[in-house]
Amino acid sequence: MSGSPAMRDTAEAVLGLLPTQVQYGDVRVVRRTHEQVLVELDGPGEVGYDDSTGLGLRVLIGGQWGFAATHRLDRRGLDAVVAQAVGQARAAGGGGRVSLGSPVTTRDTWCSPMQVDPFTVPLSSKVDLLAATVKEASTAGPLVQQIEASMDFYRDEKVFANTEGALIEQTLTESGGGLMVNAGDGDDLQRRSFPQGVPRQIRGQRGDFASAGYEHVISLGLDREAARIAAEAVALLSAPQCPDEITTLIAGSNQLAMVLHECAGHPMEADRALGTEVSLAGGTYATPERRGTFRWGSDLVSAYADATIPGALGSFGYDDEGVPAQRTQLVKDGIFLGYMSGRESAGALGLESTGQAKADGWQRLPLVRMTNICLEPGDSSLAEMIAGTKRGILVDTNRGFSIDDQRMNFRFGTEVGWEIRDGKVGRLLKNCTYQSVTPQFWASLDALGGPDEWKVHGVPSCNKGEPLQVAHVGHGTVPGRFQNVQVGR
Repeated sequence: MSGSPAMRDTAEAVLGLLPTQVQYGDVRVVRRTHEQVLVELDGPGEVGYDDSTGLGLRVLIGGQWGFAATHRLDRRGLDAVVAQAVGQARAAGGGGRVSLGSPVTTRDTWCSPMQVDPFTVPLSSKVDLLAATVKEASTAGPLVQQIEASMDFYRDEKVFANTEGALIEQTLTESGGGLMVNAGDGDDLQRRSFPQGVPRQIRGQRGDFASAGYEHVISLGLDREAARIAAEAVALLSAPQCPDEITTLIAGSNQLAMVLHECAGHPMEADRALGTEVSLAGGTYATPERRGTFRWGSDLVSAYADATIPGALGSFGYDDEGVPAQRTQLVKDGIFLGYMSGRESAGALGLESTGQAKADGWQRLPLVRMTNICLEPGDSSLAEMIAGTKRGILVDTNRGFSIDDQRMNFRFGTEVGWEIRDGKVGRLLKNCTYQSVTPQFWASLDALGGPDEWKVHGVPSCNKGEPLQVAHVGHGTVPGRFQNVQVGR
């Protein structure tokens, strides 16, 4: 499965319309399909389906960029999009300097792995699974006030071509699903999500996602876990508050994924280090002069970005500038080493692109985006960390966070926690929060789970850019233990 001949013809036709003064140009022709199925407590199922096709064109003239996009793929539409992009670049007046590094000349096709095409699975089967999940969750009793079970499926068929000779066709299929339960007693409201939490304001698109087919949704076991998740939401209503103290914190793999996302993923995007992201989401502590010397964490911590992991949500064959997917070391033995980059941001730093320029659909410019941000596993285990802790708390499933504009000072809240006393898991705790400073927090890490506990979590809701772009990313993590962390304040 790959882009249609018509999409290839359109891409090549656009390049053929570019005037001779264009120093560089690239075009992406994209068809994006999205299906969402959602079932709620005491409500009928909802189905959403979107299918759009269009192209985005970038041109470089006199060191200045021009960009335009259109859904009109006839000759009149192609002429108009070329005129608009070229006109923008010329209006900037020239005199700019852009280094794109080595030419991209690849000609290839690539498809993400898939066993069962989710778009061929009957809608009735999807609704039945979600309805069974909601029914199981409702067995937790009358304090359950809201249940939302959902599935989402995406397919991007993309053709990329540039003036350097590249022609790349890709098809990416992504599948995911999840459950959210809210319980309330009139005085308190508690939430539990499975397999992982997402912001409540996002309708659907919750749970765990992968570059895979319908088999991934089946593997989640939503209906099997629903009763337990709902029972925990109800139990949290009467659970004691998280204590206010400095203590040992053990973060589950799911929760550590979000800390890694905010403390390493976003700060180590090269465009942020160059100041082009500051207006929306701030800058970064990971400035170019700190590369190779800044102590980010303890010697146990190594982190990397890897878009080649089979089935991970942040994986692909080539980015939206035609650069091959690759692994990039970000932190090694606690030292900040490198950035995720696209061709322009890498060129500004005197480097080659790490292949992490992605656009949210055909109508947006490629930005530097996370792929799969991963922790290298350690040699411990969650059970060993708990057994070796006299007093502390165990937390998991992100509920919310705040972080400063340099990605240093942060505060995370989790859906659930448990006290640890004398090496054993004790009472359930609610409203667990913890706060720290990025290098101090990671420097306090003294244990990481081993390879058997390493898991990739797929998150389809990473926001960046103006206008806003949403990226689908992955995080490979294990449980970790941190000493002397402020919790509960």
